[in-house]
Amino acid sequence: MALTKKMGHASLKGKKPDNTSKVKRTVTNNPGRIKNKLKRSEMYGKYLLEKKARKRQTRIQREKEAEALGDDAEIRKQVTRTLDNTRETEVTTVQPDDDEILADEAEDEFAPYFSDEIRPKILLTTRPCPSAELFHFISDLMRFFPQLYYYPRKSFSVKEICTFGSNRKFTHLIVLSEKKKVCNGMLFSHL
Repeated sequence: MALTKKMGHASLKGKKPDNTSKVKRTVTNNPGRIKNKLKRSEMYGKYLLEKKARKRQTRIQREKEAEALGDDAEIRKQVTRTLDNTRETEVTTVQPDDDEILADEAEDEFAPYFSDEIRPKILLTTRPCPSAELFHFISDLMRFFPQLYYYPRKSFSVKEICTFGSNRKFTHLIVLSEKKKVCNGMLFSHL
């Protein structure tokens, strides 16, 4: 392939060059439209180099501004954009010091449990014929929760167990169910 001085490459005969104004084009950050893999990777590499140069220039600019302000002035740092600090404030958002919300929380029926005024006493039972595998889970629950007591279900209905628990000052009832020797359900009830 012969290169001529005036025409450039032989394959460009009769074609105008794309950039006749000699203006440097900025490389886009989406070279995915380029079909040629080598050209695409080259364009992406140029984009990365330009991005690195822009970051370096902004860093140098920030350092110059900090130097001009001196030691007495507080250095302005860029705040990292997060979901919390970029979120638009809504009028319906509940404020933590809202009087109405504090009153609702004080009147809540479970407020004494959260303020540790009342310790929950929990009655635990299972379905009528539990498997041996369920007892491993029950022993783990008994180690995890204080004041958790297991009573076998036998042939009692849930209504009878609720009256039994409320008579003995239990505050909650948990009924475990299982399928194929795996616990698949947990029913909580506040007595």
